[in-house]
Amino acid sequence: MVDVALKAEQLAKIYGSRRAGAQVDALSDVSLTLTRGKTFGVVGESGCGKSTLARLLVGLEAPTSGSLAINGEQVHLKAKGDNRTLARKIQLVFQDPFSSLDPRMTVQRALKEILRVHGLHRDDLDGRIRELLSMVGLAARFAERYPHELSGGQAQRVAIARALAVEPEVLVLDEPTSALDVSVRAEIINLLVRIQDELELTYLFISHDLSMVRHISDEIAVMYLGRVVEAGRYDQVFETPLHPYTLALEQAIPVPDPEHERTRKVLSEAPAHVQVAKATAGCPYAPRCPLAEPICGEVAPVLQEKSDGHRVSCHVALRH
Repeated sequence: MVDVALKAEQLAKIYGSRRAGAQVDALSDVSLTLTRGKTFGVVGESGCGKSTLARLLVGLEAPTSGSLAINGEQVHLKAKGDNRTLARKIQLVFQDPFSSLDPRMTVQRALKEILRVHGLHRDDLDGRIRELLSMVGLAARFAERYPHELSGGQAQRVAIARALAVEPEVLVLDEPTSALDVSVRAEIINLLVRIQDELELTYLFISHDLSMVRHISDEIAVMYLGRVVEAGRYDQVFETPLHPYTLALEQAIPVPDPEHERTRKVLSEAPAHVQVAKATAGCPYAPRCPLAEPICGEVAPVLQEKSDGHRVSCHVALRH
């Protein structure tokens, strides 16, 4: 039996007003199930709704509709009193570590503040801070430093320590390495893997980089314009991609072979009969899809299981 840490069902987020003609469907009926101790990867281009999903899950914004349960307990995201309780269960690590750190606070003060807010380790705050810093690979001397005295990698380690301070069960990692130097990214990924093993944490790892998601995730959801277009185990999504968008993302991964890079073909052009179709009328990917058929511009596909938990939202893929 699968031990479910988090279950989100049909989450949707609409900004603006339909009456004013300025409605934006940032997220549409997104459902996710996170298995305890595992990593669920979410991948897609900028603007696909990944960060909106992260903000809804941690309670920074309330969804327009949908539900969230952690450990089988329903979380009422619209209730003002739930945010602190929710924070003890799920924490967010931002893309830019400096955005989550107050430049006027030392590392020690920042960590003490979150511990005090949640009433944790009151009898030994300094000891807990040393423990947290050690957990993320930083010496005790870093407690006295301000954010501007830290490198990007060190700041992200502090941000991770701050998220771990409340002893959450789920960490939402929103592009946690994209703002870092290439040489530091592997260090942070290895750190996250080690912490997950030690604490049995559950991760939701968000990235636009399919190759990064491949190395850390057990399950993957591919998002496009606020919708999940494909989902399944990492081996299913990478070895037998079903959706044309997933295939395009996979083909865009750089390969250390000049000849391959020069001759490879990437699915990006839309066929003539779909270029004039309205994206909102059918599949949102239809205007870009080289495999699109007339039905794709007219009827929106539904996310359905193709085989053994491998789901896809594509008329063409489901038919073949």
